[in-house]
Amino acid sequence: MNIEKYTERTRGFVQSAQTYALTQNHQQFLPEHLLKVLLDDPEGLASGLIEAAGGRPNDARLAVEAALSAQPKGA
Repeated sequence: MNIEKYTERTRGFVQSAQTYALTQNHQQFLPEHLLKVLLDDPEGLASGLIEAAGGRPNDARLAVEAALSAQPKGA
């Protein structure tokens, strides 16, 4: 994956997700990390899309947080 091909905003999301994974001492960087930062984005694009599709963004947020809390932590 050539990260330079992505927009600055997209690169920021990926970097934030990686930082989150590191601060939580997770052993792997997963799609769930990216989903978490997208759901936490103050502009609310991901949450807005979920809501527009008839879903509940808060339920998605809780589910991704539960999945991430179950991830093994490094030493």
